[in-house]
Amino acid sequence: MIEQETALPATAPAEEARWSWPPLFGLLEVQFGAAVGYLQTAVPYWLAKDGMPLAEIGVLSGTAFSPHAWKLLWVPLIDLGPWRRVWYGVSTLLTAALILACAVFPEPGQHLGLFTLLLTALQAAATTAHAALNGLMATTSKPSDKGRTGGWQMAGNVGSTALMGALAIFLASRFSRQVAGIVLSTLVLASGAGIFWITERHDPSTVPTGPLFKAAVDRVKSIVVDLAKTAFSRDGLIMLILCLAPVSCGALTNLFSAMAGAYQVPEHTVELVSGLGMGITGAVGSLVGGWISDRMNRKLAYALMGGATALCAFAMAAGPMTTSTYIWGSLAYSLANGAGFAAFAGMVLEMVSDGAAVTTKYSLFVAASNFAISYTTALDGHASEFRNIGTRATIAADGLITLVGITIVALIFALFLRKKPAAATATA
Repeated sequence: MIEQETALPATAPAEEARWSWPPLFGLLEVQFGAAVGYLQTAVPYWLAKDGMPLAEIGVLSGTAFSPHAWKLLWVPLIDLGPWRRVWYGVSTLLTAALILACAVFPEPGQHLGLFTLLLTALQAAATTAHAALNGLMATTSKPSDKGRTGGWQMAGNVGSTALMGALAIFLASRFSRQVAGIVLSTLVLASGAGIFWITERHDPSTVPTGPLFKAAVDRVKSIVVDLAKTAFSRDGLIMLILCLAPVSCGALTNLFSAMAGAYQVPEHTVELVSGLGMGITGAVGSLVGGWISDRMNRKLAYALMGGATALCAFAMAAGPMTTSTYIWGSLAYSLANGAGFAAFAGMVLEMVSDGAAVTTKYSLFVAASNFAISYTTALDGHASEFRNIGTRATIAADGLITLVGITIVALIFALFLRKKPAAATATA
């Protein structure tokens, strides 16, 4: 997509200096990865080791992860004023404190209700900081760097989620769970200090021009109008369809560990591949995907990255059921999936950079994408029952479902997104 450029006033150099450095967003995403990795990897591992049934672990995880779904109830508050940095800072402090509280919690299996409440609060704090960071990305990143910014943010997201979860297990096995909590909390605080290098851009619409209550009501109205205007506009509806379509969901990443038995993979190998291996490949893929999406139509880049994950799935499904296939298949898929996530972030950042509801709009499109990931994961799992084919059917189904999503994108691109000739071209 060709970016439109507008003539800047003579003060442009000062404004230009305030654009945020894309790698900062990868660093600032560590707090989110630490919280998610702690719950996604470390906590289930420890509870299972303590003898807790898988059914109870599933209920705990589902409950504790729920704030990522219903954060839309409070995310609009972040858009009320020019305080996204404050929201991020306070939420990051809470994230560090809650990781530490969960780590020192005595006998979690005997006080499951309170432990679940702590984990839920942890995810609520982390996802609030994550939403504030998304708003800062949209408003402080250079228009031509949206893809690269999304790439660095997704590299921090995907990489730190895998690495932090694996680090917690490693530290707990060598020292204690308390030490693991202290180290993760320290890393959250250290990475969060990067927020001081982000300059939040001045938005005159957030400055009260009358009584505080009236100004707050007017701001809420502006957020609702901006959200509705975007969501129900032509471009907004197209974006929602793209997010809801199974284009680059990476759903197999949620199932690889469950497939290890079919490939006869040793437990230690699963830990290395799921932690360090997929963390590195996912981060590298995110950086590559962000770089690519800044050099072409970002929606098309998103579809192409989805095609890459489909090819990886088909290749893995066709390979022999061996440990080697599991290793190269999951790592290649993770690489392509990281690129797809980065292209998604760049695509959404391009869409939501202006208006009163920047953070809320970004969260809306992410929620739509998370729904696509959820139903694709469920469909992949059910595909294993097709004619008792098992794991191969699951992997092949993921590729087929992705191709269906890409077909939807191709139709949308052909019908609605073809670029009209720029008027300035004739006079250039």
